[in-house]
Amino acid sequence: MDKHQWDGDWAAIDDPSERESLTKELKRELSPAHILHGVDLVAIGRKARRDDVLFRLHDGRVAQVHLTWRPETDPIWPFTVIYADFEDWKSVPVADR
Repeated sequence: MDKHQWDGDWAAIDDPSERESLTKELKRELSPAHILHGVDLVAIGRKARRDDVLFRLHDGRVAQVHLTWRPETDPIWPFTVIYADFEDWKSVPVADR
């Protein structure tokens, strides 16, 4: 069970197969120059009706990623914002994430 308090349209990913599928999708999209390429991470939350997913990185940081659903060559995609931790991410107003 997820220990975080989610808000807005964001919710925890409780289904292990969905978590694995979204993590694999992100890795498929990343170019070698992307900031998350080669980073150990796992999907933990998703915005309803959107392509935005929150990933927990191995060091405790979290990354909000807008999936594109295709392999990318430009390292800006998929668009990613990294936060110090879940609470840092949650401190951003809901309308801005």
